[in-house]
Amino acid sequence: MATPVHDLPSMYGRILRQLREAKGRGQAEVARTVGISPAQLARLESNQRGLYVEDFVAIAEALGEKPGNLLPNDLGVIGHLKPLIDRLVSVRPEYLARVSSIISQIVRLTEDGAAVARLPVEKPSRKKNPAAAPKGRR
Repeated sequence: MATPVHDLPSMYGRILRQLREAKGRGQAEVARTVGISPAQLARLESNQRGLYVEDFVAIAEALGEKPGNLLPNDLGVIGHLKPLIDRLVSVRPEYLARVSSIISQIVRLTEDGAAVARLPVEKPSRKKNPAAAPKGRR
């Protein structure tokens, strides 16, 4: 299953629609090229459906654009995604589901790591371990 891009603002459906219209392309034509239904594309463009990285990349590519070029320069905390999205364009479509799964695993590991980093750290005990005492001293 695809991974939603929760951090992308809802304006990206509108950006994709404006780009498609500026290029004189119809929803049905672009949807066929991308492999989704025209109704799905309409829901994406009207922000009635979550935007997935795969959809964003595929639609941008179908419209002849690098996905990163569609992202404004003032993205703030998600600005680091521009190079990643540009690299996703080179991933063959049959591998996008696997790439999405790997990204999901990385995100989970990162979130787990952040939770672990917030746990209090126990200070080591000052008691000496008698088993660790050097031999010959008793």
